[in-house]
Amino acid sequence: MVRHRFTVEAYHRAYQAGALPERVELLAGEVYAVSPMGKKHIRYLIHLTNLLAEAFRHEALVVSQVPLWLSEDSEPEPDLMLLSPPPERYDERPPKPEDVLLLVEVSETTLVQDRALKLPLYQKAGLPEVWVVNLLEEVLEVYAFPHYLPERYAKGERVAPKAFPTRPLKWWV
Repeated sequence: MVRHRFTVEAYHRAYQAGALPERVELLAGEVYAVSPMGKKHIRYLIHLTNLLAEAFRHEALVVSQVPLWLSEDSEPEPDLMLLSPPPERYDERPPKPEDVLLLVEVSETTLVQDRALKLPLYQKAGLPEVWVVNLLEEVLEVYAFPHYLPERYAKGERVAPKAFPTRPLKWWV
């Protein structure tokens, strides 16, 4: 089997030409299908979107399912991101690593892919902090630059984003 590696530019051209399905993302030059969201995933995504928007609406933009330009060959679509304002910054370009204050992946069926494929890309790009909401074990895994060694938070524990260390949040539903 011959594999074709994409740049972000070629990936966009193929998508615009209708050569790719609707829900895909580009990771290290390869196109991956995005899994449909289960009920639990949706529930946590709604909870975290509301929580982050309420807590940080004056200091950050909360976006969901927006492409993140990581490199010439990677453009994932994370579940959530806290981005640096103003919103006009993104009128002519997608968010880039230097714009990200916090990235969140809600993981159930994608836990292995999120850890094995996405986390190394996020670390390489220098993202300051990634939260993986591990729905299988019902824990929050927090990965911070540069080492990306996980800190785990159980239900009932509060956690503060590194960008807002004095503002801990109740991450679970």
